Amino acid sequence: MPAPRHSPPTPRQPLARPARRHRGRRRLLRYLLPALLAADLLGTMLYLAWGALSLPPPTPQLPHPVGVVFFDGFGAREGLGAGSLARVEHAAALARAGLLEQLVCVGGSRSQRAEPGAALMAAALIRRGIPAAHVRHDASSFDTGSNWQSALALMPRTAAEQALLIGGPLHLLRIRHITGGVGTPAPVHGMGQEIRRRGPAIWLDVHREWVAWAAPAVLPAAVHRRWIKRWRDFWDNPASHPSAPATPRDA
Repeated sequence: MPAPRHSPPTPRQPLARPARRHRGRRRLLRYLLPALLAADLLGTMLYLAWGALSLPPPTPQLPHPVGVVFFDGFGAREGLGAGSLARVEHAAALARAGLLEQLVCVGGSRSQRAEPGAALMAAALIRRGIPAAHVRHDASSFDTGSNWQSALALMPRTAAEQALLIGGPLHLLRIRHITGGVGTPAPVHGMGQEIRRRGPAIWLDVHREWVAWAAPAVLPAAVHRRWIKRWRDFWDNPASHPSAPATPRDA
């Protein structure tokens, strides 16, 4: 009688746990990513709403002794970008209306440029009929913090509390924080117009502002100052990208 044949033992099947774990991670990402995006969009909307509700209208009701014009960016027209020109036009209109006595332009100091942005804004104001004796500018500030320190040095000591702060609506939220609430914001236009003007790019603008809020809070002061000066020297150096469009720099 022939011996019974024995089939070779079958190898043990690997456990299905790794595959189930992988599927679980993918399912988590499917829910987590939309939740993070929704939270980010909600934060952006709340930030814009805060600006719309907290900033005063562009035109003040009472005259101010001095207006501080914050630089935004370089460009082809008069050496200034659209944001800087809008601030110049707004400041000139307020001065012609008798709402400002003196104008102080600050910001835009770059090691690779012969003239700082503040000097270009001052020249643009004079071309718009503002007497040269009523316009001053600094030559060394390159970020919003140093902008304000230069403005304080250029204006009368008693004028800071009544200064009119002229800038874009998003930038003014941070300017108001840096000045410690000193001065009155005078946005070039309301937040609603800024949203319509920028369109979907307003999302990037808000996130750029968030980075600007966070950087000095997490970096040592000397490191932050060195980093932002080098970055702006590179970005605003015409030799780095001569054909690039003007980009807001806010200082």
